[in-house]
Amino acid sequence: MSRLIVCALSATLVLAVAACGGSEAEPTAAEYARAVVTAVDRTDYALARVTRAKSMDELVKRMTEAGVVISAAANELEEHGAPSVYTEENEKLVNSLETLGNDVTSTAEQLQQPGSETLLTGAQGLSFDSWDEANLALGSLIGSGLPVQTLQRH
Repeated sequence: MSRLIVCALSATLVLAVAACGGSEAEPTAAEYARAVVTAVDRTDYALARVTRAKSMDELVKRMTEAGVVISAAANELEEHGAPSVYTEENEKLVNSLETLGNDVTSTAEQLQQPGSETLLTGAQGLSFDSWDEANLALGSLIGSGLPVQTLQRH
């Protein structure tokens, strides 16, 4: 009888642990690729909107919005996780997107400061090292066979 109780308790414990979920399975390569494509698309869309601003006020507003969107894309990618084979590249991509979001937001804040009107005078465009870093991480993912694309020039 005591053996039956021990077996029943053991089975109950196994079921309880399974019901708690334990550790979640890592995403598949296809799931991860879709998450990366979504993050890249959101980032590209946000940056493209910046380039279509018609005034300084609109530029600042769109840059601020873009910074938020890019940072959110990085956070979602981090929460999604990556297959263990892509862990290092994912970390680099998440960090560079977070930095890019911060860079864009900081630039918008600088443009709001008195006397900043001349910052863009004669400028051909804006360049962020974090954009390059994100593309390096994406290039590494592409090189390892993941069907994703780099960020576009805007």
